[in-house]
Amino acid sequence: MLNYRSTDHWDTIHANGGIVLAATGGTPYGRVDEAGAVARGTKTCQGMNEWHIEDENGVRLSLRTVRDHAVASGAL
Repeated sequence: MLNYRSTDHWDTIHANGGIVLAATGGTPYGRVDEAGAVARGTKTCQGMNEWHIEDENGVRLSLRTVRDHAVASGAL
Protein backbone atom coordinates (compact mmCIF):
# COMPACT_ATOMS: atom_id res chain seq x y z
CA MET A 1 0.00 0.00 0.00
CA LEU A 2 1.19 3.48 -0.86
CA ASN A 3 -0.56 6.53 0.58
CA TYR A 4 -0.21 9.73 -1.42
CA ARG A 5 -2.23 12.88 -0.79
CA SER A 6 -4.61 10.99 1.51
CA THR A 7 -5.33 8.30 -1.09
CA ASP A 8 -4.37 4.67 -0.55
CA HIS A 9 -3.01 2.85 -3.60
CA TRP A 10 -3.09 -0.95 -3.37
CA ASP A 11 -0.88 -3.40 -5.16
CA THR A 12 0.08 -7.04 -5.34
CA ILE A 13 3.71 -8.10 -5.15
CA HIS A 14 4.51 -11.22 -7.14
CA ALA A 15 7.18 -13.79 -6.30
CA ASN A 16 9.38 -12.40 -9.10
CA GLY A 17 9.34 -8.99 -7.38
CA GLY A 18 7.02 -7.31 -9.88
CA ILE A 19 4.17 -5.12 -8.71
CA VAL A 20 0.64 -5.01 -10.11
CA LEU A 21 -1.37 -1.88 -9.30
CA ALA A 22 -5.09 -2.34 -8.75
CA ALA A 23 -5.81 1.17 -10.07
CA THR A 24 -4.22 0.48 -13.47
CA GLY A 25 -6.28 -2.61 -14.16
CA GLY A 26 -3.49 -5.05 -13.41
CA THR A 27 -0.59 -3.43 -15.26
CA PRO A 28 2.63 -5.12 -14.08
CA TYR A 29 5.63 -2.99 -13.12
CA GLY A 30 9.12 -4.37 -12.68
CA ARG A 31 10.28 -1.91 -10.04
CA VAL A 32 8.67 -0.47 -6.92
CA ASP A 33 10.00 2.97 -7.91
CA GLU A 34 8.17 2.81 -11.25
CA ALA A 35 4.91 1.60 -9.69
CA GLY A 36 5.13 4.30 -7.04
CA ALA A 37 5.66 7.05 -9.60
CA VAL A 38 2.61 5.86 -11.55
CA ALA A 39 0.47 5.70 -8.40
CA ARG A 40 1.58 9.17 -7.35
CA GLY A 41 1.46 10.69 -10.83
CA THR A 42 5.04 11.89 -10.46
CA LYS A 43 8.23 11.30 -12.48
CA THR A 44 10.10 9.63 -9.63
CA CYS A 45 9.42 7.79 -6.40
CA GLN A 46 11.59 6.11 -3.78
CA GLY A 47 9.45 3.00 -3.84
CA MET A 48 11.23 1.12 -1.04
CA ASN A 49 10.31 3.98 1.31
CA GLU A 50 6.85 4.72 -0.10
CA TRP A 51 5.30 1.23 -0.39
CA HIS A 52 4.23 -0.42 2.86
CA ILE A 53 2.87 -3.72 4.07
CA GLU A 54 0.76 -4.27 7.16
CA ASP A 55 1.99 -6.82 9.65
CA GLU A 56 -0.29 -9.13 11.61
CA ASN A 57 -0.89 -6.35 14.17
CA GLY A 58 -1.90 -3.78 11.53
CA VAL A 59 1.40 -1.89 11.80
CA ARG A 60 2.58 -0.47 8.47
CA LEU A 61 6.19 -1.20 7.56
CA SER A 62 8.01 0.21 4.54
CA LEU A 63 9.48 -2.27 2.07
CA ARG A 64 12.90 -0.88 3.02
CA THR A 65 12.28 -1.75 6.68
CA VAL A 66 11.13 -5.26 5.75
CA ARG A 67 14.21 -5.75 3.56
CA ASP A 68 16.57 -4.38 6.20
CA HIS A 69 15.11 -6.75 8.83
CA ALA A 70 15.51 -9.69 6.41
CA VAL A 71 19.14 -8.76 5.76
CA ALA A 72 19.87 -8.33 9.47
CA SER A 73 18.33 -11.71 10.31
CA GLY A 74 20.25 -13.46 7.53
CA ALA A 75 17.13 -14.28 5.50
CA LEU A 76 18.59 -12.37 2.51
